[in-house]
Amino acid sequence: MKEVPGSGPSQFDALANKSILYWARDAIVSIAYTGAAYIGPLPTDDWIVEKLTGVDVSEKFGMRGFPSSHWLDIGQSLRLLLQELASSEVAKHTLNFELTAVGWQWKTTRHPLEGRYQPVPMAWGLSKPPNGQFGKEVERLPRYWYFKHRTLFQSSPIGNMPKAERDKMFDRLRNSAPSRTGEEAAATVEQATVDAVRSVSTSNAYVGPNCMSVLLAPPHYRALIRISFFPQEQHTAQLVSTTAPPATLPAAFSPWIVGRGWMEKPSVRVGQATSEELGPFTIAYSGPSMPCPVKGLIFAQSSQTRPPRPLK
Repeated sequence: MKEVPGSGPSQFDALANKSILYWARDAIVSIAYTGAAYIGPLPTDDWIVEKLTGVDVSEKFGMRGFPSSHWLDIGQSLRLLLQELASSEVAKHTLNFELTAVGWQWKTTRHPLEGRYQPVPMAWGLSKPPNGQFGKEVERLPRYWYFKHRTLFQSSPIGNMPKAERDKMFDRLRNSAPSRTGEEAAATVEQATVDAVRSVSTSNAYVGPNCMSVLLAPPHYRALIRISFFPQEQHTAQLVSTTAPPATLPAAFSPWIVGRGWMEKPSVRVGQATSEELGPFTIAYSGPSMPCPVKGLIFAQSSQTRPPRPLK
């Protein structure tokens, strides 16, 4: 979405990616933001990755490495982004900007990730209110907040998720049948959240109905990451092959993936669901699936083309 002066919000890039899967030295997190769609000539997610890795992401590549000196811990990463955002054009905007990093953090040690060394849930953020400035420090939840078995839900900005919609979503979760496994529980929360977002999108033009979910399992139990695309309507991509006629297939999308000296741009994916490795983590993709019509080919992907920044 973009805001056109005098005309309210209008759709510019319906499939804009606003998520980054980031494996830091001491954490695995999903980074998401709301606010400016572009910083300089780059889409905001591209700009964030460029700052985290030191790589010129405007170059043409699908996957590539980056210097290990730029593989930071999560504290260094968020402080760097805060510093860069505070000196960017975003700091001068009258609109708000919010960035969150949610996932699991652990101590950098050679000890097994168990007991007092096991990963703990984390949620850190950077924010700038309308007509305001970025805070001087990264926002963090109170230490050990999870000891009392508390849960946390946040929408950014909070005004885009009315209390009535939140209450309806929470009531649905409280009244749902007990889950037999952690995966079932995660899927229930995931679908309830997607449905709530879509409900809001019918009355709020700033909220889109297409959703991307990044589920991070507790790494000390299972090093699994599940990325799912939830389109309101079917999205397609053109498959071009030298051995078969062009075909239009159901498509899914993936976010930026950044890890230990390695990065992958957001992609368009067709064919069967796949998985790949990110260090010790397995990334499982899910979404619309259909066998590719090319003999011997069951899956294909391509970097997602991003439109240039619109002229004012």
